[in-house]
Amino acid sequence: MSLFSNTILEIALPVPLRKTFDYVLLDQSSPSDNSIQPGQRVVVPFGRQTLVGIVIREKSDSEHPVEKLKPITQVLDTKPCFDEQQFQLIHWAAEYYQHPIGEVFHAALPKLMREAKSLEQLTDKVLVASDALPNDIPAKAKAQIKLQNLLKQKTLTKDDLKQHDISTGTVKKFVDQQWASWQTIIPEIKTINQQHLNAGLALNTEQAIAVSGINNHSGYGTFLLEGVTGSGKTEVYLQTIQEVLLAQKQVLVLVPEIGLTPQTIERFRSRFNVDVSLWHSGMTDKQRFATWYKAQTGQANIVIATRSGVFLPFSQLGMIVIDEEHDPSFKQQDGFKYHCRSIALYRANTLKCPVILGSATPSLETLANAQNGKFHPLKLMQRAGGSQTPKMKLLDLNQCRTEAGIGEPLLQQIQQTLDDGKQVMLFINRRGFAPVLMCEECHWLSDCHRCSGYTTYHKSSNQLICHHCGYQQQVMHQCRECGSTRLNTLGVGTEQLEHFLTQHFNAHPVIRLDRDSTAKKGEFERKLEQIHQGQPQIIIGTQMIAKGHHFPNVHLVGIVDVDGALFSSDFRAPEKLAQLVVQVAGRAGRGLQRGEVWLQTKFPEHPVIQDLVNNQYADFAQYALTERKELALPPFSYQVILRAESTTSEFASDWLSNLSVHLQQFNQLMVLGPMPSPMAKKAGKFRHMLTLQCPSRHYLHKVVDWLIENLDTIQNSNRIRWSIDVDPVDLS
Repeated sequence: MSLFSNTILEIALPVPLRKTFDYVLLDQSSPSDNSIQPGQRVVVPFGRQTLVGIVIREKSDSEHPVEKLKPITQVLDTKPCFDEQQFQLIHWAAEYYQHPIGEVFHAALPKLMREAKSLEQLTDKVLVASDALPNDIPAKAKAQIKLQNLLKQKTLTKDDLKQHDISTGTVKKFVDQQWASWQTIIPEIKTINQQHLNAGLALNTEQAIAVSGINNHSGYGTFLLEGVTGSGKTEVYLQTIQEVLLAQKQVLVLVPEIGLTPQTIERFRSRFNVDVSLWHSGMTDKQRFATWYKAQTGQANIVIATRSGVFLPFSQLGMIVIDEEHDPSFKQQDGFKYHCRSIALYRANTLKCPVILGSATPSLETLANAQNGKFHPLKLMQRAGGSQTPKMKLLDLNQCRTEAGIGEPLLQQIQQTLDDGKQVMLFINRRGFAPVLMCEECHWLSDCHRCSGYTTYHKSSNQLICHHCGYQQQVMHQCRECGSTRLNTLGVGTEQLEHFLTQHFNAHPVIRLDRDSTAKKGEFERKLEQIHQGQPQIIIGTQMIAKGHHFPNVHLVGIVDVDGALFSSDFRAPEKLAQLVVQVAGRAGRGLQRGEVWLQTKFPEHPVIQDLVNNQYADFAQYALTERKELALPPFSYQVILRAESTTSEFASDWLSNLSVHLQQFNQLMVLGPMPSPMAKKAGKFRHMLTLQCPSRHYLHKVVDWLIENLDTIQNSNRIRWSIDVDPVDLS
């Protein structure tokens, strides 16, 4: 794209406005080669701020007078940060999920690249000696002589300089005198051959068929690798990835949780002597930029990433693997509400490369696509290595005494398992000591004044914490309503369970894995290492332990409480419950001895519970799909949720009611609501929702386009904060 004086450029900015902005590029602002392309970053004034934006295109004119357009302050890049395929991906994602395109571009960049720094400033550099490096430095300048001798031996990184105690002042003198210069490290792209690949495990028949089916397919294709827990899905991933690496292509492996990355990366690095990089929110900004840069330049052969890694740039992406594809954490719930799986499928289709969706409990959407021929189904129905599917047992809590939420028969079984030298895992999806504090006189509950929920009692910090908005307060000694001092806890959380079991089984260690106990850096890895040592112990955890982990010595798994999900208003609740139970149960008996799973409930006759105990997940899923089809629910229809928040409940509700009247013009559309959100008040805002449902995705998106154009004309729009959730997976 050639530039002339006062060229007009369309820029996408990270602001919550569904539009782009025109700026003028003056000659003095243009890069040295006098060219600019879509996807380059620029610095522009915006109101009183200075923002980093992305060039969309050059324009011949603007709807605004050219003389009133503000000039671009700086062009940061000499080449685009987004290639043509990525550029197309961002535009599609912004359009499909109805989100401001500037914010979508912003989300696809690492944090350091959202700042006004050039790529050259961000990339690692080395100090290199020049031909002008003198030999006659005065003897008293000992620091300079030390740096001189080091530069004669090799180029120096910043870490090298720090290690040898070379001051920045000494380095500056060498650079100013042109005795040395900083140079960008040129990426080394390794050619992969058999020497970089260690031998894989022997495959059983099902695994071999799966590997062959994927490797013999050319171009784009989505493969559903449905395998029972412990069936060796990871080995299938590894042996298909091997072929991609030998073809000199890169692989993106997406996992739902940060907690799954340590064991995953260890297994990948032990198999492949290549660059295996990480991408997740627990990394520093510098580490995340390094992964971004290595992916873009081709240095990273494999990237193991959580959700946002789907936007990483790759020079030669040859395969995408999505492990635990059913997991709801692949859907972003705040801000830019995208689904990682959908983005990955679109991206793979444009690149003509395969996608593997792996799960023991596939989502109903994925199963429907496999049944209608859009995805290629591959099944692993037997556990690898000779282990057996665990035995399921129901414990009716109505028929036994409990302590700290554990039924007496389960306590006896825990003792027996520990005596046999095995490990026990207990799953409870509530962190803290107790879900609520209660007054025994007036029955007041410790509610959050900012949310329509309760504050959780955390004994270790002596605080009441709202897990919805983060509000915290010290535990009071008197009831807020009647002044009574008879305050007691109600319900059980991981902290209370740990406290009780530590006292009850004091001869064995108790390890708690939840967000609170693993907040300290390195603590999660330390606890995993302790578990993998294999000695008899009790592991307590939330969803953090529910999927992916391989603990060979865990013989008994206890699911403490699942009843809360049995009577949810969310039509997806049975599916989520079934997936959770099967995934947690899959941690048992992964060694040679058959494990046991005890499921505690006060509703043992509930059909979902009975189906999970007596049949496999596939049976439940088929029944659920039939039910969804009869009710015309997703995946047999499509949904969009319009959410409205306001400081008063009436404004949000009335605004959606007015909107629903306008939506009556769309005859193929079903409008549900408005109704309060399941969490009706959060962080001081009242929340209501309107669900739009339609058998045609195309027609539904036409409706959403109309909404975007007309929402601001609805009465009281200035008092409402609204958001659109396309293909929602969570009602809250």
